[in-house]
Amino acid sequence: MGLLERFFKSYLTKLERDLKSSIGTEVNNKILESVRNRPVYPPDNVETYINTGYLFNPVVYSVVSFIAQKAGSIPWGVYEVKNEKSLQLYKSSTKIDINARMVRKKAMVAIEDHELSELFVRPNLLQGWADFFEQVVGFKLVTGNSYIHCIGPTGGVNAGLIKELWGIPSQIIKPVAGNMSQPVKGYQYLTSERILPPEQVLHLKYWTPEYFNGAFLYGLSPIRAGKRVVTKSNSSYDSSVSAFQNQGAFGVLSEEPDGVVSMTPEQAEQLEKAVNKKYGGASNRGKTMVTSARLKWQQMGMSPVDLNIIESDMMDLRTICNIFHVPSELFNDASNKTYSNTKEAGSAVYTNAVLPQLNQFRDAFNNFIYQRYGGKIYVDYDASMISELQEDLQKITTALSGAYWITPNEKRDLMNFASDEDNPLMDEYWVPPNLRPLSFISLDDVNNEEAVEGNRT
Repeated sequence: MGLLERFFKSYLTKLERDLKSSIGTEVNNKILESVRNRPVYPPDNVETYINTGYLFNPVVYSVVSFIAQKAGSIPWGVYEVKNEKSLQLYKSSTKIDINARMVRKKAMVAIEDHELSELFVRPNLLQGWADFFEQVVGFKLVTGNSYIHCIGPTGGVNAGLIKELWGIPSQIIKPVAGNMSQPVKGYQYLTSERILPPEQVLHLKYWTPEYFNGAFLYGLSPIRAGKRVVTKSNSSYDSSVSAFQNQGAFGVLSEEPDGVVSMTPEQAEQLEKAVNKKYGGASNRGKTMVTSARLKWQQMGMSPVDLNIIESDMMDLRTICNIFHVPSELFNDASNKTYSNTKEAGSAVYTNAVLPQLNQFRDAFNNFIYQRYGGKIYVDYDASMISELQEDLQKITTALSGAYWITPNEKRDLMNFASDEDNPLMDEYWVPPNLRPLSFISLDDVNNEEAVEGNRT
């Protein structure tokens, strides 16, 4: 064992001993010391998730694009926070129901002409919001990470404000480790020495339990967790294609044992080429073979049906859907029907797969812009027009009918109707008895009601 090798082994042993004896921030500090000022590479090959997953496997593509496109179709806006407690309560909600919308209404009010609103229409010169956000969510679903370059003035009165948002492909950029006061020193492109400062990059990622060698700076790709089933699914499709191209044939074509003349190796090779040329391939499927030779066929393999490839494909579909938290019944798996109707299954997609992506971006982006805009604004998505998330109209009407502490215009807003600006009574509180406007209840009315009640007793 050489001197350098012994030194390296001793260093790793000491590092491992120090890590085991450290807790909390000391652990992170030790880990960062081992990789400080160096680009940290992912523990697995990110391009593999892209090339053999999203670009190659039809199930992965279907599920990821389904989630990403739905996430990209939801509009965003800029709001002013009115009640911090209500805001925290709203952020804790797991679904968009009438209660969540009422709390949201109390927590914030829309700002119509804020400069950030332009980003949610056209984040950069090449993309609209739906295209941009589909890319952001897609990279995170496939690679476990999504990087957004936030561009704006670096000097002057507008320093720090955001004017453009660009998605950076996950496979071409790596975080550079820093120290405990700044765990990520910056983000470096693989093709250059340029390092983007951390205040210009918004990094979205999944949690990972891996910590050594700076792996915690990356997110865990769902495809990495499901790599075996994705590989199995790819092999299943390859087997099916091969079976179709070869008409399901897998065996040995040979001369009958009682034939007069035995084939030489050269003749057998010529026969194989002739059969493959004339009868091989999908275009020759079902073509009749005629020969005067005394030949026999020995089956050497099993058909796709015998191999249960169809059933295996369905199990792969269900597993991949589970990895991405979507119901498989929406992807032609009728035998695994969990929900009573399509709307319920669609609602599960938003609740379990789409909204978590929106919530993470919302919280990360608001934290990113908090100091830049004085902590006075809040960015949020508006899911009020998603039909799968809307409660039954009759249920909403029943719930609001007794809510006399809400004005009629506020009720209209909760039910996605425009406010009635022509009738000022629609901004009054209609209180019992008989649902009269509060301003119509005079002191005489109160005295008369008390007198009537007194006569009854």
